Amino acid sequence: MAFVHSLCIEQWRCRSHHPAARNGLNCETCKASYTLPPPMSRPVVNEEEDWMEAMAPHVLAALRRPHFCWRIGAALIQRRWLRPIAPVLMSPIVALYCRARRTLKKMGVSRRRWACSLCRRRARWKCVRCLRSYYCSRQCQNVSWHIIHKHVCYKPSRFWWSVVVYGLAFVYFFPGVVSYPLMYDLGLSFLWLSFVVSGVIGGGIATILKKQMAIDIRGRGLEALVVLMTCWLTVVCWGLVWAFFGETGECKGSLNFVFQSNHSTTVASVEGEDEQQQALTLMLIRTFVLQPAKKSLVHIDSLLVKLGPLLTKWICYSGDNFVGEDNDNQYCLQLTQKANPDFLMSAENEKCISDVYTVGALWGTAIFLQLTNYAMRRIERFRRAAVIGGRHPRPHQD
Repeated sequence: MAFVHSLCIEQWRCRSHHPAARNGLNCETCKASYTLPPPMSRPVVNEEEDWMEAMAPHVLAALRRPHFCWRIGAALIQRRWLRPIAPVLMSPIVALYCRARRTLKKMGVSRRRWACSLCRRRARWKCVRCLRSYYCSRQCQNVSWHIIHKHVCYKPSRFWWSVVVYGLAFVYFFPGVVSYPLMYDLGLSFLWLSFVVSGVIGGGIATILKKQMAIDIRGRGLEALVVLMTCWLTVVCWGLVWAFFGETGECKGSLNFVFQSNHSTTVASVEGEDEQQQALTLMLIRTFVLQPAKKSLVHIDSLLVKLGPLLTKWICYSGDNFVGEDNDNQYCLQLTQKANPDFLMSAENEKCISDVYTVGALWGTAIFLQLTNYAMRRIERFRRAAVIGGRHPRPHQD
């Protein structure tokens, strides 16, 4: 425990590049060298207890009653065979958590401040190498480094090991990624997009309630709701991706946004203005979203066909569906032939139409709330500028 001696910690904290400091050996104010503390007035009974008394009170209290995450880290570090494995597995998860919390805090969903990794007080700075461990003081950082953090701090070499490990795990648990990599890339893109949309909706509602009604709903409850909404919206978008590539049975139909008549629930029975509005909306989605996506796939497929026989044999699909229906166009990717931009035009795909309306309504709500918050911020900024401009300037004081 000698590394937590109070003199060592204070010298490290006070070390400066000032010329009078002499690389941290002398004080900047009095320019005298650092001296050892006076000898203790009582005999030392136990050397370990003496070092423990040299710690800061909050550090000593945190070590005596460590929090749950600190106990998990200490249990992992105590087993030497887990020390090289733990940072490879844990650091990507911690990185995603930190990135998600920063994003939610910018959106107005989270109001929690970063807590010290050791004592759970308000953090003031973080580790400069991994940027994922926060501390309230140099004492906590020094103790945390020598006990746990130096074994789990993220290095560039560990990043590539994490890529290999999580890549193999993703292929093992989701074997379809080998056959349909493009589809799973779209799924991951929709995961992040769903998180942004859910955060914008949650943060917009929280901001409006706080400014207009003085009700603050930010916190862990709202964060949990945003995460649940993200998972649900991702599942709905994932079903629509499968439906675009021919698997219309994957649509969930979670919210019934299909216009219905009094006697039937099918799309074919919709009459009047509701039928015209629905047909116009689906036609716009087909024209400006689905058909450009189909053309992009065909363009990418044509580029892959021209790569050469060696790469084409390794990348392209080698089944019976390699040749198109017209036997004139050759397809490299199986998804190119399966892509159907007209799947919303069928009366049998009521669930898919409902999911499209659900996703469109949520995205439209997110855009509306984002524009509303932007307008409110601009109005508040103009109001503050008017108040400051109306004040008389203070006289200059010599």
